[in-house]
Amino acid sequence: MMKIENAVLIVGAVSVNLPLLGADAVVHAWRVPAEYRENELFVAVDQPGQPGEIPACDPRAAEYLGALDYPAAESEALKAAKLRKLADINALCNAELDAFSRSYPAGEVQSWPQQVKEAEALAVDPAAAVPLLTAIAEQRGITVADLAIRVHAKMDAYAQLSGALIGRRQAAEDQIDAAGTLEDLEAIAW
Repeated sequence: MMKIENAVLIVGAVSVNLPLLGADAVVHAWRVPAEYRENELFVAVDQPGQPGEIPACDPRAAEYLGALDYPAAESEALKAAKLRKLADINALCNAELDAFSRSYPAGEVQSWPQQVKEAEALAVDPAAAVPLLTAIAEQRGITVADLAIRVHAKMDAYAQLSGALIGRRQAAEDQIDAAGTLEDLEAIAW
């Protein structure tokens, strides 16, 4: 007779501790020679998406005893679900942050820190050297001072948007950490 109780596979008088898993699995057992396994039992825990195991001893010396469904441990299933939920929330946050800069070429986005640095330098010293802002302003036909005002306005808008999204993501992360059940976790929405 073969059964699983409290993460322990019991086959006759032999007990084998099973790992706690975050997903349902199937436990297979074989009677094998003592030279291969001292307790004469080979146990494979097959998880979804993973290759199955079989004993590596002479197949004629192994006797397949059967398979049992092995449900996920609640604690491990919750941990795995929390990791998935956090990854989903992070992806949604990234998508919203990316949407803000999507209408700009990548090279321009990469210049934003330099634009901000130069606009801040100009605010402190109107005679500061600001080569990037000077070149942009000349091409646009506006003054460097006007461009610096626009850079500050866009920086403030991005700070507000990103701050709100980051705060929302962090609040969701706190809720994920605090979730005690899968139902609690499912209730967390972006």
